[in-house]
Amino acid sequence: MKRLVVDRIEAGFAVCEIEEGSFADLPLRALPDGIKEGDVIKISVEAEETDKRKNNINKLMNSLFQD
Repeated sequence: MKRLVVDRIEAGFAVCEIEEGSFADLPLRALPDGIKEGDVIKISVEAEETDKRKNNINKLMNSLFQD
């Protein structure tokens, strides 16, 4: 899991410091309302939700391409 710290907000982006010291600009519209300087953001992959989506896509594809 990655953790980012909001360094500053500018021009619709949160400029975030990543754990190893580099920076990333994240659009404010992709972040929770009220995000502010100093807030810590956790980024992780939701494996269970990812598997559900993959299974749903496979079911749809199988129904489209049945012999």
